[in-house]
Amino acid sequence: MTHTQAVMTSLWTAERTVVLLCNETLQAPVHVYGRALNQAVWREIGDTEVNEHLEASKTAFMTAARTSMAA
Repeated sequence: MTHTQAVMTSLWTAERTVVLLCNETLQAPVHVYGRALNQAVWREIGDTEVNEHLEASKTAFMTAARTSMAA
């Protein structure tokens, strides 16, 4: 297993942990953000800049996380 594959396995493990331990409102945003990270790592984003590709899903995840922590 390459280092990149190991890191991505850790990412998906963390994503599942968030789904199990956190408010259900985080399930969709964490999955979408994880998928966007996966696409960026494996260069499935074409000519789009990585930050541009990740921004919307990162913002949605962070907003949902902050909201769930405030409740």
